[in-house]
Amino acid sequence: MGNVKRWPVLAGVGVVVTAAAWWIVDEMPSVDDTVAREALPPIDEHLRALAGSGGAEIRWVCTQKVIETRTDGDQVRVGLVANCDEVAKEGDGLVTRGGFRRQPMVYRVERTPGGYRVIDRKIAEGGAGYSRSVKAMFSWVGARRVIDGASPDDPGTVSRAAFGLP
Repeated sequence: MGNVKRWPVLAGVGVVVTAAAWWIVDEMPSVDDTVAREALPPIDEHLRALAGSGGAEIRWVCTQKVIETRTDGDQVRVGLVANCDEVAKEGDGLVTRGGFRRQPMVYRVERTPGGYRVIDRKIAEGGAGYSRSVKAMFSWVGARRVIDGASPDDPGTVSRAAFGLP
């Protein structure tokens, strides 16, 4: 009869331990909001510069979702997912010509007297190497968020502002 009473207690302890472990992992602070806010402008500028420009009437418009920030000595690794559109002004409207969605990348930045500057960037592989490269670039929690579908806003939400339009 003693074993019968132990099973509900052991099951209850197992549930509590599992729930506590999940809460701890899920609630781990992974983004330093101050660093993200200060590092995103040079990261955004870097993203747009790499994409190139097709003239005064064409702009690359990007949105990012910061997944994690990790301090690495004097530098910070900013893991994010980016959406970018190549947008052209035609008449009174805007036309999206190309772009990419949900591109995971990790930027390495360092603080300078004028703010953060980009040192380098690593992009997740496509195809069969995608999951493996995301897991290598991000922490366990960050990789889980990326693979589970974390995504920034659509660049279309800010395209008009990029051209100074209301």
